[in-house]
Amino acid sequence: MAKGLIIGGGIIGLSIGRELHKRGYEITVIDKDKVGYGASWVAGGMLAPQSEGLDVGDFLNFCLESRDMYKEFIDELEEETGVKVNFWKSGIFCPAFSEEEANKLMETLNKYKTLGLNGEWIRREELENKYLSLGKDILGGVLYGDDGQVDNRLLMKALRKYAFDNFEIVEETRVVRLEENNGKFVRLETNNGYIEGDFCVITAGAWSGLILDLPVFPIKGEMIGVDIDYGEVDRVFFSSKAYIIPRFDYSRLVIGATEERVGFKDGNTVKGVMKLFNGLIETFPHMIDKNIQEIWFGYRPGTTDLYPILGEYYIENVYIATGHYRNGILLAPITAKLITNLIDKNEGNRYLDIFSYKRFV
Repeated sequence: MAKGLIIGGGIIGLSIGRELHKRGYEITVIDKDKVGYGASWVAGGMLAPQSEGLDVGDFLNFCLESRDMYKEFIDELEEETGVKVNFWKSGIFCPAFSEEEANKLMETLNKYKTLGLNGEWIRREELENKYLSLGKDILGGVLYGDDGQVDNRLLMKALRKYAFDNFEIVEETRVVRLEENNGKFVRLETNNGYIEGDFCVITAGAWSGLILDLPVFPIKGEMIGVDIDYGEVDRVFFSSKAYIIPRFDYSRLVIGATEERVGFKDGNTVKGVMKLFNGLIETFPHMIDKNIQEIWFGYRPGTTDLYPILGEYYIENVYIATGHYRNGILLAPITAKLITNLIDKNEGNRYLDIFSYKRFV
């Protein structure tokens, strides 16, 4: 049985490990902290290829394919682990706060319609009849009914359970370097000794560039969570002000997320938190009276072109799956499938060519 080493225990690493394990591979996951509690834990969980306004092209198609895989991905994982993940095809609404934003949203909507994708303009009057309050500047907006969300913390609990039931887990261990012999992977050197394996997959998110020579860097994001009443906000609101995510069970309303290139600078800032609160109140003024549940931050893995890095590295038996930026949760199913097929069947794919690290060489 071939042994695979996966560096990074977030959604990408655990999803790849799960697929490989199901095909008979022995998996060891190495994480510098606790498995499942990094960027994937502090994300928003949106599945939003259309709401993000992605340009028509390969990356949009990549994201749409992964979105279409999500229900099966979740159904299987829930059956395997017994953990309810709360996948919710709630639809995502993109409000316009100005005529300029309205025109841009309509332009994007029309482009998507030419591809056969769903979407519709919703007038302000319809919104006023549905919500307790609505920001005075909202003119209307676009609803993408096929976008949605998953409770990423429940998803990570499910993947953690699968991992601890089926993998060897090595936590609080930093990879120092990859050892090779004649261009072929041999083992990992860590701060706690050596770990040998037949192949290695780099899924270390924003820290991947510290392990391999890759243009991956942290993009910090701050988030907040507040109380919400049942049915008060029935879908995700995604705008230039903030994204506002009601959890399926209405246990909380998640508001995110700022973006800053500040390296690994821990902590929340007054500036960041105020931006989120202002975005919430400009969307739903009555939310000013809500209790705050939590304030947190995390690091997205960015790349210089903001697209992921996938596929083989120049060292034989070393593979890369990182740099997913804002779309790590969304892209987990398709990334796991492509990387597993590459390792298990040596099966190529056009997306592996498009998102290869070689584009930076």
